[in-house]
Amino acid sequence: MNELSATSCACGAVTVKISGEPRTTMLCACKDCQKATGTGHSALALFSDDHIEIEGETKSFSVTADSGATVDRKFCPNCGTPIFGISGRVPMHKLLPVSMLGEDAQNYQPRAMIFNRSHYDWDIVDPELPKFEKYKEK
Repeated sequence: MNELSATSCACGAVTVKISGEPRTTMLCACKDCQKATGTGHSALALFSDDHIEIEGETKSFSVTADSGATVDRKFCPNCGTPIFGISGRVPMHKLLPVSMLGEDAQNYQPRAMIFNRSHYDWDIVDPELPKFEKYKEK
């Protein structure tokens, strides 16, 4: 995905333009992602800030994640669509829900699941996917 790809929130008030490839893709089963998605995990793509353009107003709230890192979650104030997150662990990057990749989302398979320690058995994922109890060690 080297060309610019664009997508928007459910109501169209916030648009996201993406160029280049993500640094990584992952599933996260931490308790905070479960609350944010209403399911057993989130599907995320980590992009460098210079590969993302956000247009439109967002609202945010910050949480302290299971790891102790601060995560700032941005969402559309009109429809509530999650737009991106910023983790204190990864400066100069944004965590985009894979759904924000629009039609290109199908091209991005997760490379691992983090925070597998809080993953629910009913939330079925590929058994071959590498799993880490917390953050993947570098």
